[in-house]
Amino acid sequence: MRKLLIPIVFILIGVFFSSAYVIEEGTRGIVLRFNKIIRLSEPGLHFKIPGMDHVKVVDAKIQTTNSSDNVGREQKFITRENKDLVVDYFVQWKIVDFNRYYETIAGGNSVENLLLARLNGRLRAEIGKLDIIDIINDTNNNSRNSIMTRVKDALNGTAQELVKSESTEKLIGEAEKDSESNKTSMRSFGVEVIDVRIKKVNFPQEISNSIYEQMKEARKVVAQNQRFQGVKKADEIRAETTLEVTKILSEAERQSRTIRGEGDANAAKLYADAFGKDIEFFSFIRSLKAYEQSFTGNDIMVISPDSEFFQYMKLKSNK
Repeated sequence: MRKLLIPIVFILIGVFFSSAYVIEEGTRGIVLRFNKIIRLSEPGLHFKIPGMDHVKVVDAKIQTTNSSDNVGREQKFITRENKDLVVDYFVQWKIVDFNRYYETIAGGNSVENLLLARLNGRLRAEIGKLDIIDIINDTNNNSRNSIMTRVKDALNGTAQELVKSESTEKLIGEAEKDSESNKTSMRSFGVEVIDVRIKKVNFPQEISNSIYEQMKEARKVVAQNQRFQGVKKADEIRAETTLEVTKILSEAERQSRTIRGEGDANAAKLYADAFGKDIEFFSFIRSLKAYEQSFTGNDIMVISPDSEFFQYMKLKSNK
């Protein structure tokens, strides 16, 4: 009995390990039996029938796909102005229907390729309706954020969201025919688009140089205009300043002359009042000033000694 117990224990252990499986957090397990989905396993410890069941583990977290991941060249888009743009973008998505998702990938199809194809088509259609300024500007109804919202809504469109009877192969064929105009929702493939964002918008390399030259010339014109406006404004300020200075100086000169005139008048009045009290003293002072102004330098004066000019000198000599 003991001899049989040991093999039975080993067999039971082998059966346990072959039937038990663990689904990690952030993933889901699709349990297949003869390639048919029988259930979906949440994170944790689960069991399966060995030899019959097979578990396909898929990522249940939000995933990010860049436009350059599966495309080896630049993605060019044409605006309403017939201008070429190179747009780099990314999309975030997650699996919402694991059964439909597995049906899609089971046939060798790539959900990421389907998503990028549809996204590229919808984005091309949206950019074709707008000008470059609308794509760059984020303040109007045609802003970049509005474009991304419309593209995301188109990818998650409800037109065929509830149509479960359509085969995955048929939906994939319709999506690949015309990714720009078809209405197939990505939910039909078991995924939902969470967000779409444009990372970078550039001009193609072959026309970038000419665009930059045009921009430089435009900036030069603006700079020259600004300099002209600055010189004009400076001339206006200088002219206004010169006029103001002239007015101030004129007013100051007028006031100074008025003050000097009033002062001279007051001085003359004071002199007149002072000298009017003694006429003889006034004559004496005037003669002294005349002597002071006359006897300077080397000038020769011929005057008679009896002239009235020397009257105070005679008095002085007599004294």
